[in-house]
Amino acid sequence: MEDITHREIYDRLVEVESKVDKLDEKTDAVVNAFEAATGAFAVLEFLGKLAKPLMWIAGLSAAAVTAFENIKFR
Repeated sequence: MEDITHREIYDRLVEVESKVDKLDEKTDAVVNAFEAATGAFAVLEFLGKLAKPLMWIAGLSAAAVTAFENIKFR
């Protein structure tokens, strides 16, 4: 069996810590992206809830204008 020195063990430990730190940075970037996506979906959900009443208002307005023009030009 090959003798491993404390220095070699320490060097390997430093290398592993470096890899873990890089992985942590990449994971943070992914987490931030998911949090941003969650915020975007919240905005889209709000716009979806807002769109239905606005469509009703637009539809009723269009119906009123059409009825008015139909009565006016008879």
